[in-house]
Amino acid sequence: MKIYVTDIVDADGNRIYYNPNKSTPEQIDTGLLTPDQYENIERGEIIEISAEQLEALVSDKKQGKDPCKVPESTTTGKTIIQADPCKDNTFARIEAYLTNFFDKITQVGNAILNLPNEIKSVVNLIGDTITGFVNKMVGSLSDALSGLIKKGIGKFVEYLKSLDFGTGFIIEKLTPLIGLVQKLFDGLFCAATKVMEGAKDVMTDLITNAVQNVLNAGSCVVEQIVGAFTNNLVNIVDSIAGPLLGPIAKILDPIGFIFKIKDFLLTGVNAIRKIANLFECDEKKICPASSKYIIDKGLFKDKSEEDEESAFNRIFSGTAISQGAENLVGDFEEKYGKWTVFGAPLSEASNLGPCDFGNVSQCGLPTVSFFGGDGLGAAGSVILGKIINNVDTEDAVGSVVKVGSIVGVEMTNPGQSYTRAPLVTFQDSCNKGYGGYGRAIIDQNPSSPTFGQVTSVVITSEGENYPADIGELPLYIVDVIIENPGQDYEDDDIVVIPDTPDTEEPVVDIEIVDGQVTRVDVKEGFAFNGLPDLNIESSTGFGAVLRPIMSIVQPDRQDGQGEIIQVIDCVS
Repeated sequence: MKIYVTDIVDADGNRIYYNPNKSTPEQIDTGLLTPDQYENIERGEIIEISAEQLEALVSDKKQGKDPCKVPESTTTGKTIIQADPCKDNTFARIEAYLTNFFDKITQVGNAILNLPNEIKSVVNLIGDTITGFVNKMVGSLSDALSGLIKKGIGKFVEYLKSLDFGTGFIIEKLTPLIGLVQKLFDGLFCAATKVMEGAKDVMTDLITNAVQNVLNAGSCVVEQIVGAFTNNLVNIVDSIAGPLLGPIAKILDPIGFIFKIKDFLLTGVNAIRKIANLFECDEKKICPASSKYIIDKGLFKDKSEEDEESAFNRIFSGTAISQGAENLVGDFEEKYGKWTVFGAPLSEASNLGPCDFGNVSQCGLPTVSFFGGDGLGAAGSVILGKIINNVDTEDAVGSVVKVGSIVGVEMTNPGQSYTRAPLVTFQDSCNKGYGGYGRAIIDQNPSSPTFGQVTSVVITSEGENYPADIGELPLYIVDVIIENPGQDYEDDDIVVIPDTPDTEEPVVDIEIVDGQVTRVDVKEGFAFNGLPDLNIESSTGFGAVLRPIMSIVQPDRQDGQGEIIQVIDCVS
């Protein structure tokens, strides 16, 4: 049993307490705690909050409002990258693992986590992906060297023939290359094995050092960690294969044979990033709309092949800078280079530009994204409702004063050329909200001027806990989507909305034809503070699903008036 307690509020050292376990909207258990009473309470039973937060908590309790909730599942918000036959998602996978890890360990209240075990867990998850990355790097290097040496030998033979040397002399010159080339490729295998055997230790070292500085993981953090890993990989491969390539290059020097291992590994990004699961045949691949899924939030726009390539370009560019860095301090920098995520100043670091990995100071409002559907350009702004005071005392971002649910989307750009409904996702920069889902409605009438455009978004689940530091605005029903017309309804059946006033005419009127809902009309002048439930009161009908489309803009009234008759409370 936990109680909320403020800091000292008067000269006698008293504090204000609130006990939610013994409180009802009619009777609130709150009062003063003396210093002695405070000391006698077990620390594990106390939740420290400010006086303002306690006041907001009590206010919400009096109004019967449910305070903002902590996700019921520890997996809520975790990112999963699914298999994609159409592109290499190496970077996206590593980013997902590291983002989940840093999100978990930086949550307030998770100080009791066993950090070494959490690091071991994420390193094990990254293991297979990073092994694949190493194989692609060293495999591409091996392929490039094989082709170049073969071509070089051919040119060398032609060069010796041009000098009128006989076959015996040419064979004598080429014979040493057989053993040298075998040693080179054995060395590449040895280098790959050494890197892969030490990969988990290296990632453990890097993540352990990053934990000291990172509060908010993003793409740039992942780029630096992978860049540091690549720096170590390049050094190991070059230190083993470089000396073995030297004698071969010396023999083929007359034909200008030059190959720098480090340069290839740091600039051959397109050769390195082979798509491992690319079909060898020309059969058509079935590509998913997205490979990125966030638990309790749904599918999100994933990284395109171009995004992955850009990320690796930055990684290799940063690693190239790191290779030329001077004034390296200690074994860690000698091994991995200088990066801001490990504490190096930006002026000396290898990463390209600044990287903000501190705590998010401002969450802002949630945003909506559209992707898929063969079209482009759709955009909108999220409409929030059911706004309550945020009393989550374990909220690491103190700027979140209010939270709410997603009740609609105000379309700012309908986009174009959609042949099917694009996927809709909601997110906030602090990753606090969850459970909001929407479905895009597109105009499929070829003769319509809005054909192929997103006309609205139906909210199928409002979710909760989305940052909502705005004043509460009245919301209006501007349209109703008949998702299912149902059956066996009668002409005198009506729509009932909880908490609406008893009036001669319902707020929402329906037309029934052959037992099905065929049209919905909304009475003007009523506003809501959340997403209303539209329930049909019927003794015979069943199955109809009506989805209201909300807006903060009041529809034009036919009589030219715009007054609000009543704001209907959808929260209590």
